[in-house]
Amino acid sequence: MARSNEGSSILKDVVAYVDVWSSSKTENISKPFIDELKEMGAEVSKTFKKHVTHVVFKDGHQSTWNKARKIGAKLVSVLWVDRCKEEAKLVDEELFPGQNDEANRLIKKRTHRCMQPKDSAEKTPENNIRMKKKLDKMIKDLAPQYPLFPDVSPYIIDQENGIVYSPSLKRSDSMARRLKEMREKRDSPSPPASQEVEAASSSPAVKPCFGFSPTILKLLGGGSQQTVAAGRAGNTSADEASRMKMEQSKATRTLVTTSMSTDTQKTVTEVVKLLGGFSVVDLVCETTTHVVSGGQRRTLNVLLGIARGCWVLSFEWMLRSLEQRRWLPEEPYELSESFPAAPICRLQQHLSAGEHQQDLFHLQPAIFVSQQSQPPPDSLVELIQLCGGTVCKTVRQAGLCVGPYSGRRPEGCRNLSEQWVLDCITQLKPLSYENYNLE
Repeated sequence: MARSNEGSSILKDVVAYVDVWSSSKTENISKPFIDELKEMGAEVSKTFKKHVTHVVFKDGHQSTWNKARKIGAKLVSVLWVDRCKEEAKLVDEELFPGQNDEANRLIKKRTHRCMQPKDSAEKTPENNIRMKKKLDKMIKDLAPQYPLFPDVSPYIIDQENGIVYSPSLKRSDSMARRLKEMREKRDSPSPPASQEVEAASSSPAVKPCFGFSPTILKLLGGGSQQTVAAGRAGNTSADEASRMKMEQSKATRTLVTTSMSTDTQKTVTEVVKLLGGFSVVDLVCETTTHVVSGGQRRTLNVLLGIARGCWVLSFEWMLRSLEQRRWLPEEPYELSESFPAAPICRLQQHLSAGEHQQDLFHLQPAIFVSQQSQPPPDSLVELIQLCGGTVCKTVRQAGLCVGPYSGRRPEGCRNLSEQWVLDCITQLKPLSYENYNLE
């Protein structure tokens, strides 16, 4: 046992035992997590003792799981370690329970490499018929329970509310009711107006919510790209026409990352490469359906995602999807608390026919955007227009001037901070000018 005397002491009361293996159970990869625990002040036990308080478990020994249950130690996943490090505190263990596949007969019978005879030949699907049959069954079991890209049913338009509903789907009625409820709640407190917006190309890298190394990718992916690819192939619909329609839908979908370091962006790219269905691009555009954030900062891509009705999700969605070898339902990972406008705009987009446009700035006077504005003027113009505003090229035609401007303005033309535009979109309602005057 050893205790680190350096770094943080946020886990100073934790006595941990780590049993983390690759998905194939042939490689012990506990060391990175042991090091992280020690950095946070935890005591890490090399053997399982009665004073152990936490067991970090992934594809480990069944005996470890049983002992932890017996003494009442908290069984947690590797995600718990990274979340503690990210938030610099002891997070709720129940949010990140340890995973044990004891109910899966095939996985339960796998033997750890450390328990195999040293002179035994390694079995592979190529040289072992029974293993090949098991692998084929596991691939079949990995088939998604949900369609990756649901079809869109015919719509009728509700002229009064300007929203489109699908009478053939009960889900649409449910979504319409939820949209109404969310609109009623949008006056609830929103994130502070002082949150920064990253520039489209010049922002520094932000520390990701989960800073996983290639080791964690290997842990989650199991090192078998062929298995994942085969799993996707096995899910192909028998109906060729439906399959072609799904492929066309996939080809037009793009995914954008934000508030992530370069290493975490590479992780996202690898996950998308394995699971398919998206292209990864730098900026939100008309083909973007998902914005994945490594934190809860209000960035330009987040605001563009809100305005276009995209999913705004945490990075954990990528990791959980990778664990399950399929894209999971997005809603549990939506950043709706930080960005309450996101689910409202997303549902509006889903319930609309064709290209949907917000009406947030529809009743505002013509807006002129200063060339000295931050975010860059082109980005502000795009946000305003996506939200139904009218943008003019000269200040002479404007009723509102956004951003620093020292020249002459028409009588009655207000000069507002760029923050007014950003806060209006965040709260999805036009805000009073009074707190944003630059005059």
